[in-house]
Parts: sequence; structure tokens; C-alpha cells
Amino acid sequence: METQPLREPPLEPRSAGWRFDHPSHGTCVPECPSYGTCHCGCGAAPKRSAVTSVPWNRHAGHPFTFVPGHQLRVVHPRAGMWSKQGVPVERVRPLIRWLRLQHGSVRGVAELLQMPESTLRGYLYNAKRKRVPPEAAKRIVDLTLAHRRRPGALELWEEIPGRIETPMIVLERRSTVAGSRADGEGLPP
Repeated sequence: METQPLREPPLEPRSAGWRFDHPSHGTCVPECPSYGTCHCGCGAAPKRSAVTSVPWNRHAGHPFTFVPGHQLRVVHPRAGMWSKQGVPVERVRPLIRWLRLQHGSVRGVAELLQMPESTLRGYLYNAKRKRVPPEAAKRIVDLTLAHRRRPGALELWEEIPGRIETPMIVLERRSTVAGSRADGEGLPP
């Protein structure tokens, strides 16, 4: 059986992060500098294709471009679950829990954040989720900071020296009476 050559790479890359000369899906080509390793940069060796399929950019015997799931680290424009650019979900979950206590439910928090409730529940309860997209994390942090109590003047004075002038206590100096006695009877109280 004769194998067919791989298709030409697409004219426009699927993602701005894709820097290779072949398509991001399917199998890798032998001329590629990352041939035989996952193209996300993790260094793992992906499986090899058992069949040739031109529409799917697969060639029998060649390694796939990515280990399963790792294409989201590079190709997907809004990758959050496995992305290296997102905010770690462990930093966002406590904020969402606190917001849920303040507003009564995840639905109430989702409405305030103007994001789907299912997305917010995914950030809270999905154990596989590793990262949250930076835009979503920023919205959650901004809503959390909106609840911050503004400090009063005395609190600022105690915490930040020099921000508010320290009140100066002026002691009046009273002159002593010339006829004062040594035991202190003539001194003012």
C-alpha cells in the first residue's frame, strides 16, 4: 500500500503561539527540530500514528505533534485548564469561596462577575483544573477587593507612620514661685 504525502501546512497558523512549519494537529514531520517530542515543551514522547490519513495530517509511523491534552497549552487561544499562562486555580478558589459566603450563592457571584455559573463552578469544584484564564482571575480579584473596608484616619496613623502628622503635645512651662520650699509645697500640681 502506497502512503500519501502530508498536506501543506495551513496558510494561517491556528494560534499565535505556533512556531513550527507543519500543522499543529496530526503527526510531526522529520525535518522538525522537535520531532519525536511533545511540541508544548514538556519533553514527553507522543505516540506514533498507526494509519495514514491526509485530511487529518497523519502519516503512519510518525509521532503525533502532542501528547494527548497538551495541545491546549499551545494551540487553544483561551486555554485555561492546562495553560501555562493562566493563574493557578489554588489562588482563585479561596476568593470564590469567600465571595460565595458574602453573596449567598455561586449564582449570585456569577451574576456579579458576568460569567456563566457553570464556569465559576468549574473553577471551584473541578479537581482536574490547573489554571484560570488571567482575565477571569482579574475579575474575581477586582470583585473581592471591592468589598475591602476603607481604613479610618486613626488606623492609617497607626499603620503608616508619617502619612498623617503626629499630634504634638506642648507642655506649658510654669515659672516657680521664688519663695518655694524644698519639700515641694510651693510647686504647682
